[in-house]
Amino acid sequence: MIMLCLMQGGVVLAQKYTFAHYDIENGLIQSQVNKLFMDNEHRLWIGTFGGACRFDGKDFMGYNRQDGLPNNFVKTGFVDKEGRTWFGTLNGLAVLYNNKIETFKADTAQKNNIVTNITQDGEGTIWIVMSGDLFRISGHDMVLVTPVSGFKVTALAVNKGRLYVAVYQKGLYSLAGNKWVSSTPFTGKYEAVPVRKILFDKFDKQKIYVLAWNGLFYINAANQLLPFAPKQMATIKGQLLSLEQDAYKALWIGTDNGAYCILNDDEVIHYNSSNGLSDNSIADIYCDADNNLWLGSAGNGVYRCEGNKYVTFDISQGMPNSKIAMAITTDWNNHILLGIDGGGLIRHDGQKLVEVAMPVTPQYLKGVQCLFTDKNKTIWIGTDQAGLWQYDKNGFRQVKGSEDVAFHCITGDSNGVIWLATSMGCYYYEDGKLKHLEKSTDFSASLVATGRDSVFIGTQNGIVLAVNKKIVNTFSNQKLLKNSAILCMYRYKNLMLIGTDDSGLFTWDIKNGHLKAYSVSDGLKANAIYSIMADDLGKIWIGTGRGVNRMQFDEATQRFSVIDNTGTKEPIFETNQNAILYRDHQIWVGTTKSVMVYNTRAKAQPFYPPHILIESVKLMPHVGRNADTNYTYLSNNAQLNYKQNHLSISFTGIYLKNPEGVSYRYKLVGLDSTFCSPVKNNIVDYPMLPPGKYTFKVKSVSPEGKISANTANFSFEIVPPFYQTLTFQISAVLFFVLIGFGLQNIWHHSKIQRQQVIEAMKQEEKIKIRQQTAEDFHDDLGNKLTRISVLSEILDAKIEHHKTDQHSLVDQIKQNAAALYNGTKDILWALDPKSDNLYETLMHIKGIGIELFQDVPTNFSFDGIEEALQQIKLPMEYSRNITMIYKELLNNVLKHADAKEVILQWAYFDRHEINLRLSDDGKGFNKNNAPKGHGLNNIKARAKRINAELVIVSEEGKGTLVELRFRKNVAA
Repeated sequence: MIMLCLMQGGVVLAQKYTFAHYDIENGLIQSQVNKLFMDNEHRLWIGTFGGACRFDGKDFMGYNRQDGLPNNFVKTGFVDKEGRTWFGTLNGLAVLYNNKIETFKADTAQKNNIVTNITQDGEGTIWIVMSGDLFRISGHDMVLVTPVSGFKVTALAVNKGRLYVAVYQKGLYSLAGNKWVSSTPFTGKYEAVPVRKILFDKFDKQKIYVLAWNGLFYINAANQLLPFAPKQMATIKGQLLSLEQDAYKALWIGTDNGAYCILNDDEVIHYNSSNGLSDNSIADIYCDADNNLWLGSAGNGVYRCEGNKYVTFDISQGMPNSKIAMAITTDWNNHILLGIDGGGLIRHDGQKLVEVAMPVTPQYLKGVQCLFTDKNKTIWIGTDQAGLWQYDKNGFRQVKGSEDVAFHCITGDSNGVIWLATSMGCYYYEDGKLKHLEKSTDFSASLVATGRDSVFIGTQNGIVLAVNKKIVNTFSNQKLLKNSAILCMYRYKNLMLIGTDDSGLFTWDIKNGHLKAYSVSDGLKANAIYSIMADDLGKIWIGTGRGVNRMQFDEATQRFSVIDNTGTKEPIFETNQNAILYRDHQIWVGTTKSVMVYNTRAKAQPFYPPHILIESVKLMPHVGRNADTNYTYLSNNAQLNYKQNHLSISFTGIYLKNPEGVSYRYKLVGLDSTFCSPVKNNIVDYPMLPPGKYTFKVKSVSPEGKISANTANFSFEIVPPFYQTLTFQISAVLFFVLIGFGLQNIWHHSKIQRQQVIEAMKQEEKIKIRQQTAEDFHDDLGNKLTRISVLSEILDAKIEHHKTDQHSLVDQIKQNAAALYNGTKDILWALDPKSDNLYETLMHIKGIGIELFQDVPTNFSFDGIEEALQQIKLPMEYSRNITMIYKELLNNVLKHADAKEVILQWAYFDRHEINLRLSDDGKGFNKNNAPKGHGLNNIKARAKRINAELVIVSEEGKGTLVELRFRKNVAA
């Protein structure tokens, strides 16, 4: 950041510049500063006579010998790429890392251990200068390195990763690999230049600055050491102590009587106590990574240059002590004229403040309340107890009839009429006479003339419009203005800007009457608005009860927005009513403490994003315990049990330019889906976190809306109780599922067993019934058929032999009885439970075949029936239907086939099916021409009944093949 001077005709103004100041009352460890440097978190480090301290924009953290430093006098310091902070003291070297300080000792004896320089080259090696000797750090050792034997090293610098050293009486050397190379020899009258600092120009890569206690030199492109800007340097008095280049190419030089700035146009500004800095030695000047310019003084702490946005005129520049600038205008020479309450008039001629001689009487003439310069360059002076006065080259004149009137504001219209706001209403001055505006009795404080004959008057109860010197309308019915005193007004385009005593700023569209309000919530520093002025860029400057705001108008939205116009150390002050003036790119504002002069053409400084870091994560104790003493600090990736679920996380946005304006956006991944809206609070408390894995993420936001380039993260895990772990839950689910399956299986098996028992009982009952039925049927029917046969024999014997018809009938009875007996054998066999297996079924079919073909010339065979087939159980309907199918088939063969060979075979078709094959070598038949009898249909119906597959293959003259396939082990 550069402090450019406010110039008037090329001459530097006698003014007070603005510096932010930090000293021991702000927390600085000690006020005598030796060194300034920045760490990787963008925090400022300050080395002092009393130790070192770290500054984050709000708080200072100090380190001294009690914390492990070898000495409290910290001469120099440096932060390396790994984040280690190095301290050079009067008694050696120390490094701070992970909150622990380690000291180093040289491997060779030294007369003293004063460390004056520390740096790091591109390869990461740390280099230091101690008592004129060069050392490099190797592990925990300091290794002596000698660029030029017998000569002392006075300064270090690194450029593009390459190390440069200043060797007294030899010049500059650089390290190329492991070899020292003379880069710039010092010869002739410059041979003995005692180099304090080597500075590489940030903008001209060919230029190197060399600072000695008695002069500033530079090395040009021809590698020559030459005096820098002799004319400008001749104006710099005292010993040269420090050197820095700011972001705008200007060079800053610290001396033993303040600091000097050599601007790009070769203008030199001397900063000391008279214009905002200190008269003490400026031991170090440092431009940090965010382009903040810091100056360390010997005895007055640290200063930060606030830029060229404003300067201050107060008692140190000639303002009357304890007097208030109530009014500002320009005189006939365009010089600034300040009206001081109790101090009369003070003129600023472009160089200094000069009091204007005023009449001795009346007594209260110096109680100036308001000023106005008319088109004739006559200055009108309103006082609170001495009336109204005119002032021009001819002197001072009191306006007749004004003696008892207290004046608050003066303006003029396009007709040359002077309008005056007073405690007794509105007055106007025309044709040499002061007149009271009819019906204007309210206390008036502000005026705006519009057009040739119209004036808006701000009163204690709204706005009044006067046209042709008559009140024609009042606007006190505006709800937002009715109860507010109008302190100031300003015409901006088609809008009237209205400042009130406690309701903020209003914009009133004169054409449509629309009214919009702006207050502290919109960025104003206070709701009391005392003055309003527009600059040459169309920006609006607002004097409030707590400082000055700047606003800009958006044509698209037809709204104003507050924009930054000051630094962080602008004092809080109350501006004065209507004490504001624009002139030559400057806004002059009268306040209760000083006169502020703002540069409307100040260079727009680039806004850098803040840096964010997490300061601490605390595990808070359980409710009921001492929360002040029992919290625990956590490290990243902490693992906590489910009871350790109350965390407090604090974080800081490092923005040294304006730390108070930083806001934060954060979220807890695992709990929140998005970042929160920007908030000012930098501590967040999570009291009852459920178990889970979390990552806290936080960003910082600058007042200008820039989001930090980095996001600070902190990860932790709250381990759930065993009964909430996924493994336990899965195991529990599996356990209960298995229990459920087990119970279901037990119930199912129990049900099956019950069904099996019931079925067995039913089956057993069926078997008993079948067996009993078979026995009863056999006994009863068999006896009856036997009796029929016996009686038939007796009847046949008693019938005479010549009665052939009667004998034929008896023979039929005997044959039918025999046939009925044979038929009942099949029924009885099927009813017998012993027949419910494949073996018995096949044996029964074999018996039927043998019986059918025993008296005919047909050979029947059925071989391969094994007793093991008894294990293949068949339901009764299976054995019955299979038997009846083959009985019918065998009967058909006997009746129709004329076969000589009939073969019946069985086989396993596969593991689950039985194949019964009947073949003959008879005459066969054509299935298409086969007679439609009941026999074949019955066979097919019986096969379907037992879900069997029936295949019949026959051809005339080639015999017949019948296969029956059915499943074995069918539930009986």
